[in-house]
Amino acid sequence: MINFLNKKLNAYIVLAAIILIGVILRFYQLGENPPSLDWDEASIGYNAYSILKTGADEYGNRLPIAFRSFDDYKPPVYIYLTATSVALFGLSEFAVRFPAALIGIAAIVVVYFLVKEILLNWDKNKRELIALTSAFFMAISPWHLQFSRAAFEGNVGMFFLILSLLFFFKGLKNKYFYLPFAFSFVLSIYSYHSFKLINPVLLLILLNLFNKQLIKQKIAVVISLIIIVILSAAIYFSFFSSTGAGARLSMVTVFSDPELQMKSAINVENAKKSDDLIGQIINNRRFIFIPSIIKGYFDHFNFDFLFVHGDGGVQHHAYNMGMLYLWDFPFVILGIIFLLKKIDRRILLLIILFLLAPIPAAIATGTPHPVRAIAMIPGFQIFSSVGFILILSMIFQKKYKPVGIIIVFLIIAALALNIKYYLESYYVTTPIKYGYFWQYGYKEALAYAKENEGKFNNIIMTYEYDQPYIYYLFYNKIDPGWYQKNWDYNKNGAIDRFKRVIGKYTFRNIDYSKDVNLQKSLLIGAPKEIPDNAKVVKTIEYLDGKVAFKIVKT
Repeated sequence: MINFLNKKLNAYIVLAAIILIGVILRFYQLGENPPSLDWDEASIGYNAYSILKTGADEYGNRLPIAFRSFDDYKPPVYIYLTATSVALFGLSEFAVRFPAALIGIAAIVVVYFLVKEILLNWDKNKRELIALTSAFFMAISPWHLQFSRAAFEGNVGMFFLILSLLFFFKGLKNKYFYLPFAFSFVLSIYSYHSFKLINPVLLLILLNLFNKQLIKQKIAVVISLIIIVILSAAIYFSFFSSTGAGARLSMVTVFSDPELQMKSAINVENAKKSDDLIGQIINNRRFIFIPSIIKGYFDHFNFDFLFVHGDGGVQHHAYNMGMLYLWDFPFVILGIIFLLKKIDRRILLLIILFLLAPIPAAIATGTPHPVRAIAMIPGFQIFSSVGFILILSMIFQKKYKPVGIIIVFLIIAALALNIKYYLESYYVTTPIKYGYFWQYGYKEALAYAKENEGKFNNIIMTYEYDQPYIYYLFYNKIDPGWYQKNWDYNKNGAIDRFKRVIGKYTFRNIDYSKDVNLQKSLLIGAPKEIPDNAKVVKTIEYLDGKVAFKIVKT
């Protein structure tokens, strides 16, 4: 018994060390790297500030379950979490990213305990090693680290989903865990759009795979299901509205992609001209999106995306890095093979979740998309850990032991070099190379405007980089109560896509030939909007030295 406690204590000491690594990697320079808030982060921060001060979002909607923001209707959980961190730390970059980092660290712990539940029937020592390795791989995962150092809602949704699965497995032994299972499951749905699609399917699979055990606990199970249905009903009803989930779905889904619709019309017309009945059927608007969905799904298993360069959205990965380490590849393959050989219902559930994860991204435009497919992360880390530990176990068998030490040394050296390359890329190179994509320069330009605004009648800031107004609200901590009463300057409730007016600040693209004639105005423009012969009073540069903003006074 004492020996067992010592082993358990040793495991927790190792886990604590892993958590410490996760804390350092997530909190080091959290407010400074990424090098700027992107506009979604700024919106999350200001709406959290607005909730904290007034109980309403920037438009005056009280305690919404979908935040209007840029008419993209953001999910609510991250914003409400951020209201807490803003209350603790004030409105700042650190406060906006604090929930992501904290949730990211919590996910490391959840993965450890979840693996022990999934591999419940395995040898105890191997299960412990794989659980600890999974937690470590999660702590250093490029994919997970990327989304737990910035305000990405998908990170929170994934956390609550794996937490709900942990509670579900615990519930099979103790029915009282079904209550936290239900609440975690619902929080996942309200955290990020992908889980609105994944979770209902996963729930049906859970009920089917574990039906014999669940029938024995039917009262507790039914109560938890009722809670899930009641609490999630509002979000699913919003699919049928022009706001909330319905608005978001209409913006990103392949079903409303104008390019696909145009392609369908052209191909059907050509098929009619050549009396090609099959062509008319295949290219019908009801079917033409199917190849796009299939391609989008398999894009998430692309080697280049996973292990080399990531996706086209550079905010989603470090410079010259894939979503995973290159060394993950052989271990993931081997891990899947090992798991398939020992498959049971719990392992099957893990594999099903992994295969479900890319579906929300596949039915949207712009694939592969690592945020929409973020539920793949736990699967990859667990597969890689299983492959890694079982390969090491085979190497350390007596007949391989003479060369085993050399092989292990080479494996660890390869891992260390790849990890070193990633950390240098993320913490040193990426902020310099990708400053533009993180909207670097808004803070600096607006600080200059604030310092000098008393000298000017008008301050005009370009819309070239999109959504500049939200940075003005955020960095100047504009009173949300005042803004809620004054945002609708058109008096029609509509949001101008490329123009905002807030007091003496106007946010629109610069027309220099006309704007230079305005009296006592400050123009903050993109380099292409300000001619070389203009009398520039201030230049804001990206971290790589390229010009972000030119500031001119008239």
